[in-house]
Formats: sequence, structure tokens, C-alpha cells
Amino acid sequence: MKQMKTLVAASLIGLLSACGGGDDNNSVNTGTFNLGVSDAPVEEASEVVLFFSHVVMVPEDGGDAIVFDFAEDEGAPRSVDLLDFQGSNADFIISERELPVGDYRMCMYALNGDGSEELSYVNSKEQGIVPLSIDSQGSCYGTKPDFEDGGRLKLTDERLVSINVGINSFVAEFDLRKGLVDPKNAPGMKIKPNAVRLVNVSEIGTISGTLAQTQFDACEADFSSLLGASEFSHAAYLYAGSRDRTTMGDIAGDQGFPADSALVEPVAVASINPVEVAQEDGTTATELQYEFGFIGEGTYSIGYTCVANADLPDTHETDAEGFAIYQHYTPVEVEANEETVQDLDPIL
Repeated sequence: MKQMKTLVAASLIGLLSACGGGDDNNSVNTGTFNLGVSDAPVEEASEVVLFFSHVVMVPEDGGDAIVFDFAEDEGAPRSVDLLDFQGSNADFIISERELPVGDYRMCMYALNGDGSEELSYVNSKEQGIVPLSIDSQGSCYGTKPDFEDGGRLKLTDERLVSINVGINSFVAEFDLRKGLVDPKNAPGMKIKPNAVRLVNVSEIGTISGTLAQTQFDACEADFSSLLGASEFSHAAYLYAGSRDRTTMGDIAGDQGFPADSALVEPVAVASINPVEVAQEDGTTATELQYEFGFIGEGTYSIGYTCVANADLPDTHETDAEGFAIYQHYTPVEVEANEETVQDLDPIL
């Protein structure tokens, strides 16, 4: 089932409301900047907490960089549990700050963990509380905040942040399935420095839907037989463009795909989770739901699998390693400020 409906994001309404008029001369030279963070979920952790220390905005025209220092502005680094803000939810770490209009390069800095809950950490289901760190120690296009023991996050496509007159709301969307890694020869966990993409809230839509129980059962039965799977993790994989499952790849990371492969990586992955939904008769029923938040306008395809647990973030897995896409759904059209509903029903 596929349909479109108006997207209502209550947490963003205030940030997207129109600016008032006035005679202030500065109003034509500045815009209001809001920056939120959001995440796609991971299964190996119950908490992924980053302590943000700085956000750096470097003007593309060569002017002086603007540095947001959370310790100076708020008295302490800004901590966010990324797993609390999934789908179309976001935590705005910068709100209603005035910036000169223009184009900027942006970087985010976070403090590396020390194994406590006072700095960046992961609450791993297997290891408990472990330190979380970012390897990159570099500057932001020539500007580096004055702090120690932290790392830099750059946008995946290094896109410009355009500040215009009025309200400018952006969300830094983390993809922890691709970016959160557990190094074998080092303590703790790491976030890849390019595991975040920036989206303009005024340009995005949302995709959501439910997985049919018959599809859930069929995938587990078929992949138990075909792949020898005994453990299952149900997920929706989102791909750019219209494509079928023969070109839907896994998260291959730095390894990538073979040179002659037609496979492409997903642009996002969403877990499919049971949700209790109220019924008209006062009872509740369990639905298997997923959601992709902050998706740019365009045509997409969705691949459904029940063996997402076999997809490792740094290597390419095929059916030989226990990973495959079970069914595809295409095309899935996304429009700005709209929610596309694409249910994952059996296709006969």
C-alpha cells in the first residue's frame, strides 16, 4: 500500500514559522540558524551519547569563522543520546542564533569518551558502558576550536550550509549502522568522522509504513531454509532511484563492492519494530513499523530483509555470508513536507 499525506512534525513547527517584519537594518543581512541532530537506529547498543563541544561555521567567501562553544554558551558540553531521536525526531542543539546571510562550510566537534558517562559513550548490549571517540583531529577548513581530546565530524558530501533571511533549520542526520564501529584492536567504539549528512528541514519528507505479519513470517522461513539463518533482524533499506533487489547492496563501508558489481549501498537503513497501536474498540494491537526521517525529495526504492544482523558496516556481505534483500518496493516518491506511506506487504 502506498499513499501520501501531509507531514506534521510538531517539534519543527516553531522553528519553521515565518519571521516577523520590522525596521531593523540587520534583518536584511542576517538569518536565524537552527541545528538539530537525529539518528537511524542500531541494535547493538541501548545508548549512543555524544558530548558536543563546538560547531564551526566557515564562510565560503573567506570571512572569519563563527564558532559555537557549548561550554562557553551553556556552561557545559551539549550531550545527546542519538538513539532518543530517530526517524523524524530531532534534538536541536542550536536554536535561534543569528548568522550573516551567505554560504558556510560546517563541522561538528565532540569530546572523546573515557569509559565513564561524563563524556561520549556507548551503552553496548555486550560490553556495557564503553568510551566513544572520533578519530579525526583535523581543523574545519582551516579553523580548529581550542580544546583537547575530541574529534571532528564533517558532512558526508561536504555540502554548503546556505543561510538566508528568515528561519534556516537544518538537521545533522547520523547513520550509526554505517558509522558506528567496534575496532578489534582498540578499546571502546568509534564513530567514523564522515558518518553524518546535513538536511535542510524545508526540503525534506518522511517515509513510513508497516510490515505485514505474513511477510515477516515468510522471510524468516525462506531465509532459514535458503541462507541457514537462525537469528533474525528485520529492517528496511532505502536506495536512491528506482531499482529492484538485484542491485540492492548491503552496507559495504570502505571495502566497497567488486569493480564489476551493479550493487549500490543504501542511503539509509531503518529497523522494523513492534509498536502497540490503540484500536477503536479500546484494545491495542501490535504493528511492525518503520520510519525514514529527513529524506530529500526524489524517487527511492525500499528493500526489506530479515537478516540485517548479517550486514557488517565495514565489509561487503552476500548470501554466502548470510545477507540478502528479500523483497523490493519501487518507486517510492518523496516530496518536501509530505509523508509517504509505503507498507511492506507480500508481492504476489
